[in-house]
Amino acid sequence: MSQHFLNKQEKEKRIIELHLQNKTIREIAKEVHIAFSPISKIIKAFERKAKRKVRNQSSLPKKPSLSTQSFILYKEGKQIDDVKILLDIPFNLASRYWKQYQKSIGMFESYEFYRDYQYDIPTLLSINNFMKKNNVYGNNVLNILRDVKDLSTLQLSRSILKYEIAELEKNKNLQQFYQNNRYYLP
Repeated sequence: MSQHFLNKQEKEKRIIELHLQNKTIREIAKEVHIAFSPISKIIKAFERKAKRKVRNQSSLPKKPSLSTQSFILYKEGKQIDDVKILLDIPFNLASRYWKQYQKSIGMFESYEFYRDYQYDIPTLLSINNFMKKNNVYGNNVLNILRDVKDLSTLQLSRSILKYEIAELEKNKNLQQFYQNNRYYLP
């Protein structure tokens, strides 16, 4: 090789070229005038980079993550227990993936509702059916429920109405009495 000086990148490139020609470290060191240790480091770095490149270009498809696998199973209609068994993961992890899947498809609120009210659903459905059959609207029911918050309020309202009815009947009877006896109020 001619006697011109190589910069660092040129030396590294030349070391790799010689290495690919199956030259020994001693032969490479003699040509590029570098000690054995830096040559070994350059060759090892090149080989690591080459292995990574081969791994990335591998024709084998990458295995999807557990969460992705569980999302696919949930999309296919599998239940939490099925996913737990198929992926061999703990229940709490399968449940967490299920919640994440529900959020991703915009159904998490429905799941929370179901979890909180699952035992009340038959009653809620029968109330809904009654409302539909009788043309009762949700606002009407809400207004009634707001007015009658508890039983004591209802009982108090009932007592007041009974008293007012009794007073009205009393006044009505007095007026009839005066009319029948022709007495006039002063």
